[in-house]
Amino acid sequence: MDFDTIRLYLTPLLEGSVWTLALFFSSAFLAVAVGLITCFARLSSRRAIRTAAKFYIEVIRGTPLLVQLFFIYYGLAEVGIVMSGFVAGTLGLTLNFGAYLAELFRSGIQSIDSGQYEASRALGIRTLQRLRVIIIPQALRNIFPALGNYALVLIKDSSLVAVISVSELMRSGEMLAASTFQSLLVYTLVGAIYFLMCSVISYAFRRGEKNLSIPGYWDGASESSDFSKA
Repeated sequence: MDFDTIRLYLTPLLEGSVWTLALFFSSAFLAVAVGLITCFARLSSRRAIRTAAKFYIEVIRGTPLLVQLFFIYYGLAEVGIVMSGFVAGTLGLTLNFGAYLAELFRSGIQSIDSGQYEASRALGIRTLQRLRVIIIPQALRNIFPALGNYALVLIKDSSLVAVISVSELMRSGEMLAASTFQSLLVYTLVGAIYFLMCSVISYAFRRGEKNLSIPGYWDGASESSDFSKA
């Protein structure tokens, strides 16, 4: 075992890492969108919309991600809905984490004092402006640490997509270990790469959390602080 061997093994693993990052960023972006939509559906005044959102959340949280990936990739293919492993993996991760983020967003919004809603209504501030200027900045500060934890879980859970033949980092490691019989070295490298990616993401969220704590960092933060005194 020497540096040349490690460098040789790193080539396919780094290629797999590119797919892992692609899965992470695409799923994270879509999961935030799904989470926000579902969150507002849960807070809707219409019972049917609230019930549908709650049903989706309960089904997703009540079944394993692995089962969901198999259902999307293999199950839907039986009824003619065929998609690539990457698309199926992205969809599975999006739906899974979107459900968890919906509850996280809901808890963040509901953590805002009701007096701020009343004060903004009294001042004639429209709903969208109220969300952008008052509610979301404060809610984001409240949930940001938990959001970072979900990001770490997402990039690690992307390894499950290996079961539907996506050549991401874990799948690349499995194939390399099977062809070289160097399981200890290969999986040590795989673990090191995951650790590096998680460390970078963790650092980015720590920096973001620190910036969000700076008064006036978010447009309207000073305004929201005024409402908190209302």
